[in-house]
Amino acid sequence: IQKRTRAAIQHSAKNMEHVEEVASEALFQTMIARHKGKVVLVDFWNTWCIPCRNAIQTIEPYKTGELASNDLVWIYIANETSPIETYAEMIPNIKGLHYRVNDAQWNFLTYNKFDIESIPSYVLVDKDGNYSLRNDLRDHTKMVNTLKEMIKK
Repeated sequence: IQKRTRAAIQHSAKNMEHVEEVASEALFQTMIARHKGKVVLVDFWNTWCIPCRNAIQTIEPYKTGELASNDLVWIYIANETSPIETYAEMIPNIKGLHYRVNDAQWNFLTYNKFDIESIPSYVLVDKDGNYSLRNDLRDHTKMVNTLKEMIKK
């Protein structure tokens, strides 16, 4: 198990984003700052969350189809409740930037910053860097249409 875990982590390490040790209050801004001028969809999820996995599977084909754009960035935030081996095996198949945060960071982001009650939850960032929690985007048709409109602007 340890060998498989190490191999999976090494294989997926190129798919994981790292942020310097920053205060929880600055974490989200640090994650999105380099994408100013682009639309960013931030997906709060975990590997054990079946609705999260289903949503990712449904949306994934759009990334190379209708929503293929250099002006759209996909960010996925999971926490340490996602077993590292499972996480490491899954993320190479999910196009986007991946952050695996610790419990304190997750709690700050989900409870303090965005008041997230369940996952999947989405935060939509516009090209100017303004953002809001958009759980209406759990409706995938609405998500696709909203993102298409935003990347046109």
